[in-house]
Amino acid sequence: MVEVIGETTKFLGGFAIGESGLLFTLLFFTAVIVIYSVFVYYFYKFLAKKNIIELNLSKYGEGISAGISKAFATLFYIAEYLIILPVVTFFWFAVLAILILVLAEGMDASTILLISAALVASVRVTAYVSENLSRDLAKMLPFTLIAIAITKPGFFDAASLISRFGEIPSLFSNVPYYLLFIVVLELIMRFADFIGKVLTLSKRIASEEQVIKPE
Repeated sequence: MVEVIGETTKFLGGFAIGESGLLFTLLFFTAVIVIYSVFVYYFYKFLAKKNIIELNLSKYGEGISAGISKAFATLFYIAEYLIILPVVTFFWFAVLAILILVLAEGMDASTILLISAALVASVRVTAYVSENLSRDLAKMLPFTLIAIAITKPGFFDAASLISRFGEIPSLFSNVPYYLLFIVVLELIMRFADFIGKVLTLSKRIASEEQVIKPE
């Protein structure tokens, strides 16, 4: 992979010289900004939702006995939040980390992972408070990052930008720890949300019973 990126860097460096250099640079960085913006759009549209997984697998347990249905519901819930959720979270976390690596020149891998994990975790936590707040957070930080990146003198060097892709393997050494943190935090927030709903329902039932209680 390193050899391929090295050859690509040399090719881009040579191609950018001459009359067509400006046009190539313009097209290349237009594509970079568009791809990044599209990612951020889907990042906040998807990750800022409170119910990030809407498969509703428990419906496949309907039509059977109550005991078996509860067992199926439990298994499907575990599948959604202990298997599917980590996969989905890893995808967004990994892509975000790669984009930050490419855009933020000179930043070491551990700092990039920390920023990516903190952003993903913050977006997920705020989604339980307000989805609007979560969407704003998921948009603001990534767009601020690219705004800072494009103002740096060396950003519009296509060969230099491509060369940073060679650093991608260094990102994945400590990913499991950050991923575990995000998933555990998600499960804690979901459990707290469930407890909150139970308490609200209990108060509502108690209030209704008090209203209809004969004097």
